[in-house]
Amino acid sequence: MARRFPLEMVRQVARQRTEDAQRALEVQAARLRQAESKLADLERFREEYRTTRLDAAARGIEAGRLREYGAFILRLEEAVESQRLDVERTRATWSMAHAHWLELRSREQAFDKLAERHAAAEQLREARQDQKAQDEYARRRAGAMKSDA
Repeated sequence: MARRFPLEMVRQVARQRTEDAQRALEVQAARLRQAESKLADLERFREEYRTTRLDAAARGIEAGRLREYGAFILRLEEAVESQRLDVERTRATWSMAHAHWLELRSREQAFDKLAERHAAAEQLREARQDQKAQDEYARRRAGAMKSDA
């Protein structure tokens, strides 16, 4: 009978850690997509507001209203910059989570390789034992036939 892989528990822990890291990576990827989407929305809104301000200025607008447009565009610029920084931080966090997942996946694959080698060695050991038993049976049978003759 084949012996159990002695590091099976470690292998299972490695697999579980890799799966946990993969889920964490997926969460970080979703956060990154959300942050990038929010940045794109802010940039789009800023451009729409700039266009609206230019159109209003071309049609003639009060100076106070033009200052309000400018102040709001400035706040949008600040929001865009803040969101850009958030995207960079989120991307860095995703990158670290990705590197961690790659490391854990590599470890898991190493344990899988060891388990495959163990299984192959066990098959070879069992095949040798079976062959030895068959040889012994054949030797006894040949001996029994000689004594009967």
